[in-house]
Amino acid sequence: RFTAYHRRSYICKAGLGDVLIGAAATIAEYNGVSRASHVRDKLVEMAYLNENIVGTSLAASHGSQATRAGNFQPDVLMANVCKHNVTRFPYEMARLAQDLAGGLVVTLPSDQDFASAITGPLLRKYLATVPEASVDNRRRILRLIENMTMGRNAVGYLTESLHGAGSPQAQR
Repeated sequence: RFTAYHRRSYICKAGLGDVLIGAAATIAEYNGVSRASHVRDKLVEMAYLNENIVGTSLAASHGSQATRAGNFQPDVLMANVCKHNVTRFPYEMARLAQDLAGGLVVTLPSDQDFASAITGPLLRKYLATVPEASVDNRRRILRLIENMTMGRNAVGYLTESLHGAGSPQAQR
């Protein structure tokens, strides 16, 4: 019974997904491509995947049944569907965010490079995009995407989504 409570609680991953979707939309704006149809399609897909996590979690709660003890047991099937979605959808969302970010998400020069009197001005010149986006803000959003999809926070968003509340095979 506990697993149904835990698996339907994965609605929390949708909050992280919202942050990633916002970061992906922001980097698309900063890169000057936010209106391109294929970019919009990727952002829509990210929202679709994220809201599927929300929907199955809510469905598991909505379908709860009262037990003899007076508490409510979530709908076990929908809780497992929610967890199954969580083992897959954040990874696809991370892939889409990295795609929208471009290669700079892994090749962005270090803070030391930007602080250098020699390389800093050149980096600021060649990494400038649209007038509304400063190079520093572009760097920040790229580091956020990097952190959520490959860095320290990827553990809580991706790896924990895969193995928390049991391995993917446990929901089958």
